Amino acid sequence: MYTLRELAAGFQVSERTLTRKLEVGELRGYKVGHQWRVRGRDWLEYTGAVSGPRVFVVANAKGGAGKSTFTTNLAVLRAQQGKRVLLLDLDPQGHLATLLNMSVDPDRTTVQLLNEELRLPRNAPGSRERWHTLWTDLLQSVPGAGEHDALSRILLVPAHNDLADLERANFHRTKPIEYALREALDALGTLGVDVDEVWIDTPPNLGPLTRNALMAAHYVVSPFAKSDLGLDGLERLMILVEQYLEFNPYLRVAGLVMNYGNPRTIMHNEIRDTIRTRPSLAPYLLDTYVSEAERFNQAPRLGLPLVLAEPSSSSTQELRRVLEEVDTRVQ
Repeated sequence: MYTLRELAAGFQVSERTLTRKLEVGELRGYKVGHQWRVRGRDWLEYTGAVSGPRVFVVANAKGGAGKSTFTTNLAVLRAQQGKRVLLLDLDPQGHLATLLNMSVDPDRTTVQLLNEELRLPRNAPGSRERWHTLWTDLLQSVPGAGEHDALSRILLVPAHNDLADLERANFHRTKPIEYALREALDALGTLGVDVDEVWIDTPPNLGPLTRNALMAAHYVVSPFAKSDLGLDGLERLMILVEQYLEFNPYLRVAGLVMNYGNPRTIMHNEIRDTIRTRPSLAPYLLDTYVSEAERFNQAPRLGLPLVLAEPSSSSTQELRRVLEEVDTRVQ
C-alpha cells in the first residue's frame, strides 16, 4: 500500500499528477480521510514496470510433481533461446545440481545466500561490497558448456541439506523471514551481473523457503501430478499466492501444467475437468501436458537435462510447448 508521497518520491512523478489520474479513474486507488492510497498491484498494472531479471518460481505444496526436472529443463530451453539464466535451488534435496551433473561445495550454496549471519542489511556500511563478494563466490558455471552452448549461459547456486536446518531455525529473526531472497536478488540487480531470468526450485511444502521464493517472484509455474492429492497441493499454493499479492504486486501465475499425463486414462481427464470447474485454478491450466515417459523419470541417470540428452523426444517437445504457453501468458 502506497501513499501519494511515497509514489511521487519513488517514481519521480508529482503528487498533483497522481491525484489527477486518481480522480479521473486512470489509476485505481481509494481515500482514507483526505489522503489517497494506492495498492501495489494497482500501481503495477498502471505502470507495467518490472525492473531487473524476470524471476520464475516453480512450486507446488505436494511432492512428486516433478518441480526440479521442470525447473532445470525449462531453464535450459530458455538458455537455448539465448537468455542468460540463473538457477537457484531452495529445495534442501538439491536436485538441480544432480540433474546438471554438478558437485556441490557446501560453502557455496543458497544456505550462504539466505543465512543472516553472512549478510549485511542493504543500508549498512560496506553492504554493496559484501553483496558483490558473496554473489561472486556463489555464482557457479555448470559442467558441459564446451559441448552444449546453452549450458554456457546458465549459472547455478545449488542447495545443500543445511537449508532444512536454516528453515527449522526460522531464519532472519531480525526481519520478516519472507524478504531474505528478495533482498538478495535486489542486491544482485545493482551489481551489473549479466542475467536475464532467474528460475527457482522450491521444496515440496509452503514453508519459509517457498514463501521467500514467492516474495521475490514475478511468475509462478506449478507442475502437478494427475491425482487428487496433486489438486490439493495446487489449491493450497493458490491460496498462498493470493495472500502474497498484497505484499508482492509483481506476482502472477504463469501456468499450471499436468505432469505424467495420459489422455487415454480416466484420471487424466477427470483431474483436468475438475480443475476447469474451480475458479481459482481454471484460468491458469495450460493446454499442454507432459506425458508419462520412462526416459523422463530416468533424467538423473542421463548426466544431462532431458532436453539436451534427447532433444527430439516427445517429452522435450512437450516441455517446449509448455514454455511457449508460459511465454504467451507472461506477455
